[in-house]
Order: sequence, then structure tokens, then C-alpha cells
Amino acid sequence: MSPTATKGLTQKLHDLGLQSRVLLGYPFAALYLIFARPQSLELFFIITALVALGCCLRGWAAGYLVKRKRVAVGGPYAYVRNPLYLGSAIIALGCGLALWGASVSWVSGILWACFLVVLGVIYPAKIKAEERELVGLLNGPYVEYARQVPSFIPWKGRVPNLGSQSFSVHTYLANREYQCLLGSAGILIFLFARYHLGW
Repeated sequence: MSPTATKGLTQKLHDLGLQSRVLLGYPFAALYLIFARPQSLELFFIITALVALGCCLRGWAAGYLVKRKRVAVGGPYAYVRNPLYLGSAIIALGCGLALWGASVSWVSGILWACFLVVLGVIYPAKIKAEERELVGLLNGPYVEYARQVPSFIPWKGRVPNLGSQSFSVHTYLANREYQCLLGSAGILIFLFARYHLGW
């Protein structure tokens, strides 16, 4: 097989993996809902704090993100290029703590392994695919932005002189980020009910 054909096959497999990630998530979500149960009220508060932090970060980012039309440089985008993914990772970490001390340890192991695969394989692949698209759409301004701002971990702190943008409630609503907030609240209510009622 020629290098070009190999590259094409690899790209198709990569795209298929990205497209099927949501579908593959359903059975793991079902396992989570069956086995996740906070073992203490203190642990539930830690879970809630992490989920709230992740939701706040995602909501903050959503108010600056005008997709495919401009480089987002305000708010959390001055610290990290992918605050939505970082927020999702924090939410997933918080939710994952509800598996601490699960009665069926192999299920907990599988779900934590899935979290690590998403964080270490799926997220980087998705980020690279999206950034290739952004380079094509926004060209030089995005290339310069990406040169200055870290991808996923905000290790530089706030990067100065990127430009001025303001948070927009309209943009937040257009990005429908409230769905993440509502879904996360539903999961927290479910986890609290399982802890409080013992089921």
C-alpha cells in the first residue's frame, strides 16, 4: 500500500473514531448510572465542586466563542485554546469520583480506563482535527494565536495582548451551553438521591 493510501486509510479510521465517540458513550453512560454512588456526603461535595468548576469554565468560554467566524481570545481563551474540553475533563473527573469504592471494582476500572482514553486519545485527536479546520478558516490570526496560547493546560497564565473581546449572553445562548449545565445538574441530583436514599 502506498504512503498516500495508508495516510488516507488512517484518516478515515481517525474520522470514524471521532464520529462514533458519542454512540460508543451510551453503554458506558449506562454502566455509570448503574454503579456510580458517592460513598459519603463529603465526597459528594467534592464531586459537586468539580462539576460546578467545569460547568463554569465551559459557560465562561461559550460566551466568547463565535464558531468558524473569529478567533476567540477573550475570557478563558486568553489562558488556553480549548477551555470547553478542559471544562468537560474537570466535569468527567468529578463524576468519576462517584465510582470511588464501587461495589463492582472492574466496572470502575473500565470506566476510568475509558476516561483516560478520552482524555489521552480522543480529545487530542479531536483538538487536532478542529485546529486544522480553524487554520483553514481563520488562517494567520489563528496560527498566531495558537503559537502563543497553550492547547489544554493553562501553564502560562493569562497571555497578554491578544485583543479585546467581551462576554456575550447572546453568544452563550447561541452555543446552547445551558444544556451542559442542565445535564450536569441532573447527574448531581441523581447521585445525591442514590447516596441519600441508598439505592
